[in-house]
Amino acid sequence: MSDPSSIAWILLCAFLVFLMQAGFLCLETGLVRSKNSINVAIKNITDLCLSGLIFWCFGYALMFGPTYGGWVGTSGFLLGADTSPWTLSFFVFQAMFCSTSATIVSGAVAERMRFLAYGLTAVMMVALIYPITGHWAWGGTPDAEPEGWLARLGFIDFAGSTVVHSVGGWVSLAAVLRLGPRQGRFDTAGRSSIQGGNLPLAALGVILLWFGWFGFNGGSTLALNAQVPLILLNTFLAAAGGGVAAMAFSYARRGYAVALDLLNGVIGGLVGITASCHLQEPALAVLIGAVAGLLVVLGTRWLEQLRIDDAVGAIPAHLFAGIWGTIAVALFAPESAFTLTGDRTQQFWVQALGILSIGAYAFLVSMAALWVIDRVYALRVDPESERVGLNVAEHGASTEILELLGEMDQQRRRGDFSQPVTAEPNTEVGQIARQYNHVLQRVKEEIHRREDLLQALTASESRKSAILDAVLDCIITIDRRGRVLELNPAATRTFGCSKRSALGRALVDIMIPPERRDAFEQALARGFVDDGRFLLDQRTQTILQRVDGETFPAELSVSQVLVGPRPEFTLHVRDATRQREIQRRLHQLAHYDSLTGVSNRNHFRQGLSFYLMTDSPRQAAVLFLDLDRFKTINDTLGHGAGDQLLHAVAGRLRECIRSDDLLARWGGDEFVIALLGVEGEQAVAQKAQHIVEVLAQPHLLGDRPVRSPASIGVAVYPDGGDSAELLIRNADLALYQAKHAGRNTSRFFTPELAHQLSERLDCENDLRDALEREEFEVFYQPQLMIDSDELMGLEALLRWRHPAKGLVSPAIFIPILEEVGLIDAVGEWVIRQVCRQHRAWQTKGLRPPRVAVNVSGRQFLHAGFAETVARILAEEGQPANSLELEITETVLARDTAQCIETLQALKGLGLEIALDDFGTGYSSLSYLKRFPIDTIKLDRSFVSECDTKEEDAAICAAIISLGRTLGLKTVAEGVEQEGQRDFLRKEGCLSYQGFLFSPAVPEHELMALLSERAAGSRDRGH
Repeated sequence: MSDPSSIAWILLCAFLVFLMQAGFLCLETGLVRSKNSINVAIKNITDLCLSGLIFWCFGYALMFGPTYGGWVGTSGFLLGADTSPWTLSFFVFQAMFCSTSATIVSGAVAERMRFLAYGLTAVMMVALIYPITGHWAWGGTPDAEPEGWLARLGFIDFAGSTVVHSVGGWVSLAAVLRLGPRQGRFDTAGRSSIQGGNLPLAALGVILLWFGWFGFNGGSTLALNAQVPLILLNTFLAAAGGGVAAMAFSYARRGYAVALDLLNGVIGGLVGITASCHLQEPALAVLIGAVAGLLVVLGTRWLEQLRIDDAVGAIPAHLFAGIWGTIAVALFAPESAFTLTGDRTQQFWVQALGILSIGAYAFLVSMAALWVIDRVYALRVDPESERVGLNVAEHGASTEILELLGEMDQQRRRGDFSQPVTAEPNTEVGQIARQYNHVLQRVKEEIHRREDLLQALTASESRKSAILDAVLDCIITIDRRGRVLELNPAATRTFGCSKRSALGRALVDIMIPPERRDAFEQALARGFVDDGRFLLDQRTQTILQRVDGETFPAELSVSQVLVGPRPEFTLHVRDATRQREIQRRLHQLAHYDSLTGVSNRNHFRQGLSFYLMTDSPRQAAVLFLDLDRFKTINDTLGHGAGDQLLHAVAGRLRECIRSDDLLARWGGDEFVIALLGVEGEQAVAQKAQHIVEVLAQPHLLGDRPVRSPASIGVAVYPDGGDSAELLIRNADLALYQAKHAGRNTSRFFTPELAHQLSERLDCENDLRDALEREEFEVFYQPQLMIDSDELMGLEALLRWRHPAKGLVSPAIFIPILEEVGLIDAVGEWVIRQVCRQHRAWQTKGLRPPRVAVNVSGRQFLHAGFAETVARILAEEGQPANSLELEITETVLARDTAQCIETLQALKGLGLEIALDDFGTGYSSLSYLKRFPIDTIKLDRSFVSECDTKEEDAAICAAIISLGRTLGLKTVAEGVEQEGQRDFLRKEGCLSYQGFLFSPAVPEHELMALLSERAAGSRDRGH
């Protein structure tokens, strides 16, 4: 056996078995978590180193040296250079076996055994167990018959199902029993799993083991002979059978193939056939492998039930499969192989004896040695190291995934997720880190969003709380049993109780009057949803009670809020005491006059309209009253006295009418009475006269008697109007007639008044379009020097030429223009038309004199009047001295300050101002003193009889003298007779105008006079 081919074969197989170390390293590091993979790999390499050295020092000698009673070898220590090549080759091959047995333990105890403790365990195994049990089965020199006591009994274990794999399995079982399960391995039901970190790497490890096993079994022939092909075939088939059987069983049991079952099934098939791979038929090899695979799966489940934690399934794959493979020798090998036992039964007992003796020795020695080691140096790492992982705890090693986990753990412990973790590019862990950072960023955004929402919610709750605290209505929350859960300050004020005393009490005891408590409690019991006084989301008018027993009207609404499964009810209560008082006052204000207490115009109109809408209303009359001297009294005695007078008048009017009649204050000093159901106009006239007489009696305002008689206009239904509006309007028209009739009297509405009203309305409507239709004309009346009849001026007078009626009297249409607000536009048109006409005369060389234009009081007092005049003069290109403006003294009495300002502005333009109708007002002398007047005009009412009546003559003389004294020009209006002109000349009047010389004429008729004047001027010029 020492020929070179045998040496070469055995060394090649040794190298294949050595390759199994790489397989175990891949398998075990792939089946443990990545945080422990470095520790497992280092342990594998460490036990390879230790086992090789110890086996060289004395293990080989104890196992294969000359026997001492069949129990232990006695020579062959520290093999040297003088050892034969064959022996050295055999040593290398067996050293790989020894390392294989030791490596089995590292996988089983992975993830919890300390590194140094594992090193001591490996030393214990390869020094005290493996060489001894190996000597029992294989002992003696390689080239002689075995000398171990089991070998001499006929024990068959060709390549080490028991010697190598079962021994490793027994030591593993002892170690895991001593260590206990890993953290989190078993739950309360005994079921849990810890997934490996890299199953593809574990699968690669199985392939390497499978490949190396060919050397494991094939090299046990110690020569490349005829047995090798069968051994290799049986090895392959058994592995395949074990893998398929394990996978099929797990698939049938779970519904899917379990990767670990497949991997360990293959290993179990390899271990099972190892004892008899040189003796079995290929079919039996498949059977042995398949049974081994099933035993691995079942053994794994059994260990889980016993809560025995084998990290990689080494015990079922090596111990259970090894026992089965050793028994299978007796069951399936040909009896011709049993040369020492003679038959199958005897061989079975020898095989069983070998299993038990080797197992007992290996397990008991291991338990004892581990107990001693644990007493001196703890076998298991501490819980924190196990949690962190043995890569870091045992070796200080770090991987990219560990660094990532470390950063994540620091973030967890510190609670600071503001910074992202380190993300290496182009690696799987880097991708995980980037995804974690994305998640972290999303979490931070979500945290910020929720913080913003929380802040917004807090602010909202603060605002709501502030609103609830500030709101004037009561907000009360009660539970399903009616106990008060919360209430706002308004509720404590309204019901007169403190918040502390109200919380937890029944609501009915605080605010519900005794007579209404049953109804409220019934509604509460039904959740305020059934018909009754109190319903959800409906405002109810009710009576509530304060703590002191006082009741008050209130509006109550109930809403429901679900707090989890429990309903709560919020009561919104509004004290209606003030609201009802406000409603009463609003009704009073809406229908009655606040000063006098009688009805206002709307209430009066509604009452009268309602009466007239009845099926057959009796005769009715409307009396419209106006106090004749109220303005004087109000201005003289003050508004307080005026209010007292109105109140007294209202009291007298109440006494004058019946309870069925209507009385209202229309506005200011006007009252309206509706006499309902009167008997004829005579009775109405008597009632109106009675009211006049009653109101004519003096009123005592303080200590001062005051008289304020009344004028009354009457309209009788139906002739005076068939509706409330017409009756009131026609009574107002009749009141106008009563005032013109001398006041302190009454007048009835007549058809003539209606006709006048109709004509006035037609006139008003026509006037609105008259300016646009160019119906207005300007007539001119000459003003002459009284001594020489020389033309010294013209007065422009507005005329309206109606398309149907012809010329309409200014006395008719000018008041209407003022009332409807058209006077401003028409007055501006007159000024512009005069300017244009004056320029046209100038263009013809006629040298027209200054033209006087009458200005309405409304137009004069309009803001910006002076600017309007200046603008017209500028636009028409006329000098200011071509124009004179005439105003009446009544205008100056309205707003003294504004009048002065406007007059000064006009004077500043160069205009002259004439005071028209002088002497008809009340304060003419004061006007002459205060206002910048150039001319005064004697009113025609004085001029018409100045030559026949001494009174008029005296007035005219006084006015002319006053004007001469003040340096003012005087113009007499309405001079129609020679005697009037002579009188005025004698008194010193400067000029006149009137029919004596010429009425007002249109501009084309004035052309002759202007032409004559122009010709005379030219003659005088020559």
